[in-house]
Amino acid sequence: MHVCFVNMPIEFFSPISGGAIATVIRHTAAEFVKRGHRVSVLTTVDKNPTYAVGTVIEIEYKESAKLPPLLRLLSRIRGKLNSWDWPCFDYFLSSVMRGICSLETMPDVVIVFNDLASPEYLKRILPDAKVVVWLHNECRTRHDIYRTIDSTDLFVANSGYIREWSIATHRIPKDRFVVALNGVDLKAFFPRDAYLSENLPVKVLFIGRIDPNKGPDIVADAVATLRGEGLQVSLTIAGGLWFYGSSDPMSNPYFRTLKAKMHAAGADYLGHVDRHNVPQVVRAHDVVCVLSRTQEPFGLVVLEAMASGCVVIASRRGGLPEACGEAGILVNECDFQTVCDELRRLVREQTKLNESKEESLARARRQSWSECASVLETAIRNL
Repeated sequence: MHVCFVNMPIEFFSPISGGAIATVIRHTAAEFVKRGHRVSVLTTVDKNPTYAVGTVIEIEYKESAKLPPLLRLLSRIRGKLNSWDWPCFDYFLSSVMRGICSLETMPDVVIVFNDLASPEYLKRILPDAKVVVWLHNECRTRHDIYRTIDSTDLFVANSGYIREWSIATHRIPKDRFVVALNGVDLKAFFPRDAYLSENLPVKVLFIGRIDPNKGPDIVADAVATLRGEGLQVSLTIAGGLWFYGSSDPMSNPYFRTLKAKMHAAGADYLGHVDRHNVPQVVRAHDVVCVLSRTQEPFGLVVLEAMASGCVVIASRRGGLPEACGEAGILVNECDFQTVCDELRRLVREQTKLNESKEESLARARRQSWSECASVLETAIRNL
């Protein structure tokens, strides 16, 4: 089977500059290769290296601001006429079509991500191929969803929450959906030696985009509270302002507020951490907080933290309960007292900390990328 993954136009297939979708493609593609399938990955690229998985085909996504005024206007008109969701989608779509036509053999399956516009165009040039839409977020669209449904053979969601949201929002038939929970790379993410030994202070980590929706300020306030009580606890915050378009974090009002809170908590701020350095950062800690204020679709960091032998305190939001399974500590992120109580208990009670660490590790070991790929492969074969 020849499987072609089409990366999102706004994401690079890179261990340095890529995000969650790139991580998903990398691991599921690698699993398909192991199973004897041929894999192609169509993706935009930047100056950073790409993942060495399958055959990588470079495609183009033009930035509107870099187009000459006339071409920008024409692209905007085409976008409105076709109800596309991304600016300059015409250039991206044309590049995808050229990329597919350049392949030595046409794919049997084409998988797109968070893209509800491409399927009908892909089906036109590949009428015999299976078109799969893999949804990792609450994806709204201006496009005619009924044309998308007619052109799509399978919808995949990374959590039951995203499946139910998509069904309710877009009226996609439930029998056209399968849930393939994200996995974790157990070779990269594993506990440090003697991870159950008492080692004070208890080390707390927030890792993710510096965004109020992700809740790093809640973590900082909680650690500051516990330190004010004399408890031995430390905090590390890792992440960059990826979506704010500024290389200077102090130009961002939220970051300035967060910096003051980090100072009060005695936190170390690492900034953006390249993907290949993430495992060693995570395994150096004991507790990872994922206190999202919004409906998190799944949260890769949950399983990565658990596989590293960390306890996860997470919001009872979106797909986070599914990611945590029976192992995470779920809280209402708006209930600051409960957040502090749960963290305080872990800091004070070594037995509770260790029991929760062992539960985390057991949970992660049941949710590998091989399991995710098996769900996807079976669903495709059953079409």
